[in-house]
Amino acid sequence: MVNYKTIYKCHECGATSYQKVIDRAQNGALLPTGQYRCTGCRNIFSDIRSWWEPRRSAEQPCATPSA
Repeated sequence: MVNYKTIYKCHECGATSYQKVIDRAQNGALLPTGQYRCTGCRNIFSDIRSWWEPRRSAEQPCATPSA
């Protein structure tokens, strides 16, 4: 059995999939909200990058561009 690894997984729970969040609009139609829900922990994220990218801690300095 082949075991694949990916960096594209939830930074909270490690799930490797997400779903678009669907909500009912004013006119009654079901439409995507532009947000994403993790299929593991069910947390909602504003974009895909915030789903998989680890959060920066206050202790980690930001990368500074070299001159």
